[in-house]
Amino acid sequence: MYKFREIAYWISSLLVLLVVLGMAGCSDETAASELIVGIEAEPERFDPITIKNPKGFIVVWQIYEGLFSLDDEGQIAPALAESWETNDSVTWRINLRKGVMFHESEIFNTPSRTRPVTAKDVVASYTAFCSAASYPAFLLTDSVVGCADYNTGEAQSVEGIKQIDDHTIELRLINPEPFFLNRLTTPWIAIFPEELMAPQYEDRRGLDLAVGTGPYRMLSRTSSEIALKRHSAYWDKTASGDISSLVFRVITNDEVRLAEFRKGGIDLMILPPVLYPAVLEPDGALKSEYTDDFRTQIYSTFNSHMIGINNNTISDVHLRRAMNFGVDRRLIVQKLFYGLADITGGTTPPGINGYQAPFAVDSLYNPELARQELAQSAYDGEPIELLVHEQVASEQIGQLFQSQMKDIGVNIQLTKVDFNSAIGRMIGGEAPMFSMFLDYVFSSPELILLNIFSSDKRPVPNFWQFSDPDIDAEIQELRNMSSNAAVKESAGIEQRIMEQAPSIFLYKLNQLILYSNKYGDLPINGHGYFRFNKLQAK
Repeated sequence: MYKFREIAYWISSLLVLLVVLGMAGCSDETAASELIVGIEAEPERFDPITIKNPKGFIVVWQIYEGLFSLDDEGQIAPALAESWETNDSVTWRINLRKGVMFHESEIFNTPSRTRPVTAKDVVASYTAFCSAASYPAFLLTDSVVGCADYNTGEAQSVEGIKQIDDHTIELRLINPEPFFLNRLTTPWIAIFPEELMAPQYEDRRGLDLAVGTGPYRMLSRTSSEIALKRHSAYWDKTASGDISSLVFRVITNDEVRLAEFRKGGIDLMILPPVLYPAVLEPDGALKSEYTDDFRTQIYSTFNSHMIGINNNTISDVHLRRAMNFGVDRRLIVQKLFYGLADITGGTTPPGINGYQAPFAVDSLYNPELARQELAQSAYDGEPIELLVHEQVASEQIGQLFQSQMKDIGVNIQLTKVDFNSAIGRMIGGEAPMFSMFLDYVFSSPELILLNIFSSDKRPVPNFWQFSDPDIDAEIQELRNMSSNAAVKESAGIEQRIMEQAPSIFLYKLNQLILYSNKYGDLPINGHGYFRFNKLQAK
């Protein structure tokens, strides 16, 4: 007969064995799954400072994250920041979340090859975002004290960025800005370790070295595939998704990417509008051959699609108004996007932070008024060049626009270039008109108006070279209003801007993803941040 102590020993051993087996059954390596995502182009270097093509954000934002984010309702949510305070909307004190770990990397001279995030990293990251090398410097240069001087080389540091202690920073602004944190909700303004900026890593940063705090860390990268693995020390313990590995497979041809999806080579893809006829019924439902194994999900981001106009080249306001009234936006949305878009007429997407567009959709298309405006213009029939490219049905939009303009008497000449060339010519002011889209990194309408229409934001991101001193003053006054009042006033300002038709804003596109029905809903916020770490298998 066993003695009590021996019985207790065997029972405890059995329990330990069961626990170990249970842990093995639930580990990242066994129970969690790999998700293969098909993407249309190889992303740029995974460097938040220099990346500019939104098509790469789906990958980069799994690696990096910022101080703040957006929740599912589009409101500011803490990320690496834990709390914040301000008494005057000028000085903002931000407290960092303790215990946030960077991804393991050779850049760290520690036994664990990682370390916690500190305020020193935040100061280094934000300073780098103020530099002349930073593409998104415009997010900070007009708000943070000393950022513009650092950007132009007139200062060696940024006066308005200050470390208080290991877990607290202070940001001091040029003017009051109650909506300031809405600048920082994008993962683009990410926090990375100061070691990553060391000179010895300059040629590797963003290529085989990408070190952040995000839910996934980079394992490998080639021109055709990027492999990420779950960050085991990720701070957000509520992220209980089943995806342990992410693979982004580059398949540039849309039809080939869809064929690969259908045969199971990839699990998820963003469905480009050119593939809608192959996948969707006219009412937007999935075709029958897809319904057994696949599903779609619509998600809404802060975006605006437009026929951009360089106001320096096309300075005749009557010509711009004629083209603006002559566009049948509803036809474009129905013909190309199966109704999966919201007609706007202005650049600020409806619903962002409670914003309601002041434009009556039914009154935007008015061919008779278009011809009246054209008759008042100095336009003599010369061809006007419109740049189109290969992304988001740009060429098809251009063709419909060209046909509609012919109906009112405007001669549009299409020139097709690759997407990066279109961006380059747009930024350089070399394109009279351009079919383009903007994915906003701001999460409040005041910031969109401030950056898109302020005279001092020419040529980036005021790509249309719009300038009006009265509008400048009205936009600046938004800094002194309460948040609710500023959102309401923004609608009135945009209405007055669009009376000058600086560009032809068409619609906000609602994106569509196609993926395996073995997964549940995929959380995606207004910035287009895919929360793969919360995706669960059914």
